[in-house]
Amino acid sequence: MIETFFRRGIVATAILLIAANKLAAQENYIFFSHREQSGKNIRDDKALLDPRFTGAQIVYTWRNLEPSKEQYDFSAIKEDIDYLNALGGKKVWIQLQEKSFAPDKKNVPDYILEDPRYNGGVIKQSMLSAPERDPDKAVAADEYGWSAKMWEIPVRDQFQKLILALGNEFDGKVEGINFSESAIDIGTEAADGTTSFPPDFNPRNYVDAIESNMIVLSQAFRRSTPMVYLNFLPGEWLPWDDKGYMKRLFTKAKSLKMGIGGPDLMPYRKSHMNQTYGFFKEYPKELVKGMAVQDGNLRQTNPRTNQKNTVNDILKFSRDYLGLDYIFWVEEQPYFEQKVLHDLPEKT
Repeated sequence: MIETFFRRGIVATAILLIAANKLAAQENYIFFSHREQSGKNIRDDKALLDPRFTGAQIVYTWRNLEPSKEQYDFSAIKEDIDYLNALGGKKVWIQLQEKSFAPDKKNVPDYILEDPRYNGGVIKQSMLSAPERDPDKAVAADEYGWSAKMWEIPVRDQFQKLILALGNEFDGKVEGINFSESAIDIGTEAADGTTSFPPDFNPRNYVDAIESNMIVLSQAFRRSTPMVYLNFLPGEWLPWDDKGYMKRLFTKAKSLKMGIGGPDLMPYRKSHMNQTYGFFKEYPKELVKGMAVQDGNLRQTNPRTNQKNTVNDILKFSRDYLGLDYIFWVEEQPYFEQKVLHDLPEKT
């Protein structure tokens, strides 16, 4: 009896240690949606000094990294690595941004926009239905953004050359790298729920392009973590209209042993539960998972509590349901100051 109890105690202790280690392994980063000239906003950010944050996830645009065709400027990333490292070994996570969410901003190089071989280079998208949209903002303020036409092979070829150049320079020097989200809001929805897309867009070709970029990213970054951001895909709305697109990309990520991630960490939100959260839950525990708490996420209501999301809600859901390794926190005020900094637990 005593021996059995002792063995059970060892097992119970082991389970608790595994759980504690998983919790301790979850890393928190501050998310910077843009980088000011000379990285001023990063250098002025006091929260980066907080030991609860391992480092910074920083958006670097394709346009800024490639000012002219195949002439790359990685000086901003190098400066940020040096600066973060000087803060006691903080780390940089790259978000490689080819989409924009503002009507006056295109995040691709000028040559992609100007050379006819790239067929315009970008396509217009709408933000009106995005869950993070501030309902108090005028429609004109954020109605349209732009997405690179990755389904155009010449556009994709140039983007992949950039990925390979980044890998050659920074693999092993940054914690990880991810693309912007898979969601692209284009087309016109009819009353019957069907969507008509622009003549030069096909959802299957778009999914093909994401998969192709995933393969190159996983080849370019073998020591740092390559991550694909999957949230929504055009032409598919799960579980009712399942074309197999999302399943295919998660399956490909698993075969490549790459990280999966996404924006908008909102516990039990129905649309996200149907689209990607279930795939996150089932993704192998030994592979990397991360998500961002972005603008608007702490304004959303938790369906389980009927109250606005709390930091504890997000941490519990990220740990117990999704099994995340990384959380990237946007500094949206007043939520970051009043909630995140107040409620985020100390590192153990």
